[in-house]
Amino acid sequence: MGKIALEFIDSKSEDLSRLAKKIWEYPEVAYEEVKASNWTAEFLEKEGFNVEKGAFGVPTAVKATWGEGKLLIGFLGEYDALAGMSQKVSTEKEAVVEGEPGHGCGHNLMAPACVDAVLGMKKEMQEKGLKGTVVFYGCPAEESLTGKVFMARGGAFKELDIAFSWHPIAKSSLTLGLQLD
Repeated sequence: MGKIALEFIDSKSEDLSRLAKKIWEYPEVAYEEVKASNWTAEFLEKEGFNVEKGAFGVPTAVKATWGEGKLLIGFLGEYDALAGMSQKVSTEKEAVVEGEPGHGCGHNLMAPACVDAVLGMKKEMQEKGLKGTVVFYGCPAEESLTGKVFMARGGAFKELDIAFSWHPIAKSSLTLGLQLD
C-alpha cells in the first residue's frame, strides 16, 4: 500500500476520530458492545462494505467485506471496555462515574484504526485495479479473552490468508501465525 491509501486514510481522520470518541464516551463491557459494534458496522456499510452484524453467532461481532477473490486480508478491531475503569480524557486517573466501565488501554481506538486501514486498502486496490478481499472483523470481549475464540468456533478467520491486529503499547512487535492444514 502506498500514497493512495495514506492520503485516503488522512481524509477520513476526522470521521474516525469521531467514532473513537463515541466509543470512548459510551464504554460497553464484553458482549454488551451494542453501540460500538453498530456504529462500526454502519460506518463500514456507508463506505461500501458488505456488513454482517452478529457474525459467527456472536451478537456484537461484525464481519465487513469488500472486494473479490484471493488474497483474503483480515483486520481485527476491538471495542470492549473494562469494568470499573471509567476515565475522563486526562493523563490523571479520574473517573467520569466511579465504578463504571471505561477504556483503560485504547480499545476505543482499535476498531476505528482497523477501519481506517481497510478503507485505505480498499481505495488503493480500487485505484490500481487490484483483486483481493479485505475483511474487517469487529471482535467483542477481547478483555475477557473469549470473543475471538467464540468467533473462531463460529467459522471466523479460517478463510484468511493473513490477519492484522494491533494493541496500543510502548513498543512495536510483530507476531505471525501460520495455519497448517
